[in-house]
Amino acid sequence: MANDKPKVEFIDNPNPLRTKVKVKGGDPSDMLAKAEESVQKLGGEFETIFSDNVTALAAAMADVRQGGMTRERALIAMRRLLHDLRGQAGTFGYPLVSHIGDSACKFIDLSEDFGPTETDVLAMHINALQAIRQAKIKGDGGAVGRELMDGLRKVILKYNAGAELD
Repeated sequence: MANDKPKVEFIDNPNPLRTKVKVKGGDPSDMLAKAEESVQKLGGEFETIFSDNVTALAAAMADVRQGGMTRERALIAMRRLLHDLRGQAGTFGYPLVSHIGDSACKFIDLSEDFGPTETDVLAMHINALQAIRQAKIKGDGGAVGRELMDGLRKVILKYNAGAELD
């Protein structure tokens, strides 16, 4: 045959990015270690942040129950607090708090109207966060955490099915 070239050719492409990117301030491994150390230091502060946020969420929940414009402002405030909490909780080793915050955020986002049933579902999320704070549950919460999340999932499924909540 006149054309003895292989049909497939493998080309080894070196990664030139490392030579082009210059990191100021030292070795990236050292920088990562410093960042991890900072996260550890802030981890102790998270418990205070979490407690303060749960207190603020409980106060906003009372405003949601009032209705009208007070409800609208309270829902906006709750959404912001829950959004921040779900992001921070995961970073500092509280995935259960993050999951509950995420569920509550999604519930607020997807609720077209906020009547008594929606208020009750949201209150169950806030009650779960209060229980976590009171019992000082860390991490995923083990069996208690699974029970809390299963309960919230059942409530959401029942709500989505259009059934009255007990």
